[in-house]
Amino acid sequence: MNKRIMTLAIIAIFSVSIVMGVTTAQQTEINIAFSINLLSPNTSPARNQWSLLMEQTLPKIGIGITFHESTGWGNIAPRTWSYPFLDYDYIPTYSEGGYDLLFVGWSWPLDLNLQALYETTAITPNGDNHYQYSNPAYDTLLEDYMAELDTTQRLSLAKDLQEIIYEDLPGIALVYPRSLFGFKEGLVGIDDLLLASTNHRAEFWDDPDDHIIKYAIPADLREPNVYQAESFYDWQWMYPVYGCPLKRAQDSHIWEPEIASAIEVSTVIDDKINVTVTLDSLAKFSDDSDVLPEDLKYSYELHMTPAVGSSNYGTLTYWFPTNSSISIVGGSGGNVAGGQVLFEFSGVFNLWESIFNTQIIDKSEVQPLISAHGYGIFNDVPGTGNAQWSLVKSCGPFMVESYDSINSVVKLVPNPYWHGEPVKLTEWYLTFIAGKDAAVAALLADEIDLMDAQYFPVLADFENQAGIEGVLVKDPSHQEMSINMLHPVMGTGELTPVGTAEAAKYVRKAISHAVPRQTIVDEILEGLGAPATTAVPDSVVGYDDTLEPYAYDLNLAIDYMENAGFTVEVPYTSPTGIAGLIFISFLGLAAIESMRRLRSK
Repeated sequence: MNKRIMTLAIIAIFSVSIVMGVTTAQQTEINIAFSINLLSPNTSPARNQWSLLMEQTLPKIGIGITFHESTGWGNIAPRTWSYPFLDYDYIPTYSEGGYDLLFVGWSWPLDLNLQALYETTAITPNGDNHYQYSNPAYDTLLEDYMAELDTTQRLSLAKDLQEIIYEDLPGIALVYPRSLFGFKEGLVGIDDLLLASTNHRAEFWDDPDDHIIKYAIPADLREPNVYQAESFYDWQWMYPVYGCPLKRAQDSHIWEPEIASAIEVSTVIDDKINVTVTLDSLAKFSDDSDVLPEDLKYSYELHMTPAVGSSNYGTLTYWFPTNSSISIVGGSGGNVAGGQVLFEFSGVFNLWESIFNTQIIDKSEVQPLISAHGYGIFNDVPGTGNAQWSLVKSCGPFMVESYDSINSVVKLVPNPYWHGEPVKLTEWYLTFIAGKDAAVAALLADEIDLMDAQYFPVLADFENQAGIEGVLVKDPSHQEMSINMLHPVMGTGELTPVGTAEAAKYVRKAISHAVPRQTIVDEILEGLGAPATTAVPDSVVGYDDTLEPYAYDLNLAIDYMENAGFTVEVPYTSPTGIAGLIFISFLGLAAIESMRRLRSK
């Protein structure tokens, strides 16, 4: 007998025994249609709570819970994306060493990149498709998306992709987390999503009272320049100092020129693209020297130099294998203000604009320093050592006036030769304050104007406090229940009474309608979230805001179960909260990470 058919038969026999056992024990309350096992990481108190909530809720629509394993990632990985493929050539059910339903979270960049997540060719072990989801229509559309170089067309395709996963539900989205910043009332021009993603445009910020903003962070500053930068906190002061060819626009968050005046992408030739960057002839460094094509080329070359140790090394050397991949148009004669630089990509990259959010330094200052002192200058604190201020020399809207490495305080002032819209602030500070309570007190005392979300305040910290407010900011992340799409009931539908893939989809829709998303937001996340629609967070550029979260409706969920052929009789009244369902309390909520798409820890 085929091993998979035998496996399904065993599962069927096992499922019947589970149904009989549970029905006998609970026949006056509930009719269990089938049973599954839950798998959840135990690393987040909030996720612990909503996984327990779903353990209590799913039986109310006829889905029994045989076992709920709450454990560490070391035990989860071998059942999912690191399954060893010894006994099976696919990820099997939980009882066979795989999983049925997994609680997990992802963090994303602001640009939507669905590659290696849901397409057939990315099914584990070839990618992150541990769902084992396969839909030819989705695959074809994703190929078009990954090859589309026009932003408008790409965003349209992004919404089409979201509609498919919204309907098919390989992952059932639960919530979109929110960050909470503390603001002095009256601040203007702050795009909070760009602030939370270190892409902020501080030239638009203002405090009309004094034109000074002091921004508090909960950690020391440790990284002295853009080539060493990995910390969220250091990026917050660096981003308004360094100019880039492109930066994200306020509100729309699409890419727009900053140091460039124009950027043109070629058609696809031999499965590759070229991009030509035309510099703005008015772009200058803070000493009134022109930003030249050689500065742009050299800035990329430094990132691509192993001895520098840049975190951008891998990405840039992938797209530009050698320094000759980047050249000044017209050779040395083209090295003039307003000149052009040609970037020859090694392939087709639909999110090519993101490559040009790379910071520019002055070659005429930095190259001689490296020749004289070596690459050790990249470790020099600004204003000290051999580097002094050269590695933080500005062609952005602000420049560094002082850098206090002892107290972790950076003071920025406007770049007098900034060519863009006039900067509104006269002073911009990033300052370290230890602990949430001290930061809230400083905000109340008007000693700071902005308190970072990484202090993990709660809404109550700002309620009924004159002159300050809590500002909820969308996180580029989501939390979900991953479905094993080869599960014989929820995935393939082989063991549903109807026996079809459509019946399995009905089961997944039933599960989604059994999720009390608003309750999770209000009572578990204490308001720091929003009900989710798909795996694509509502902060991501290209998010489809026409989609609505699946409504919490147990009667509708039961209807879907019955459409799948199950008989579910549940005399049940939906609660308004989670009191009585979960008897475990937790002291706090864990942070849910952002910046790149990663499994939440």
